[in-house]
Amino acid sequence: MITVKVDEASRAYVERRLGNMQHKAPVVISRALNKTATSARVRLAQRAQSAYTVKTTGFKKDMQIKKASAGNLEAIIRSEGQPLSINRFKHTAPKKSAAKADITKGGLKALIKGNIGAFRGPGSQIFQREGRSRLPIKKLFSNSVPVMIGSEKRVYGLEKENINRDLKKNVEAQIKLMLAR
Repeated sequence: MITVKVDEASRAYVERRLGNMQHKAPVVISRALNKTATSARVRLAQRAQSAYTVKTTGFKKDMQIKKASAGNLEAIIRSEGQPLSINRFKHTAPKKSAAKADITKGGLKALIKGNIGAFRGPGSQIFQREGRSRLPIKKLFSNSVPVMIGSEKRVYGLEKENINRDLKKNVEAQIKLMLAR
């Protein structure tokens, strides 16, 4: 969950800029927050797609925006979802060696845990044995979309400054629109 909101100093700044229309400040701020949240969702999806090799469907679709209003001056980008199966990423599963996957655009890496390699099973899924015996086996998963989006190192941490810059720009644009009326 990513929250976009303005601080008290910014709110006071908007009220000063609006002058005798300062009662319209919550409307101006909520419109700016909603525009910023919409563009932030696109930015986050693009950044995630450049950081991870997951096939394109999923990022933008899995992020919903709870819009700001004049009474609630914060927009929330919420992402929900289950861990993604390895076959949604770039992967190979040769018959003679362990399956390999490239999840974070760093090249294919062998999926081996304790000298036990992963393999392709029914439905083109990637599985791994839990011990030396044939059974039980488990299906392998990667991170979920919310974990990928919220990553400080790869996605959100890199876009946080751009989101704040967009918010300031959108606040200025909304102030100009309000004053032009």
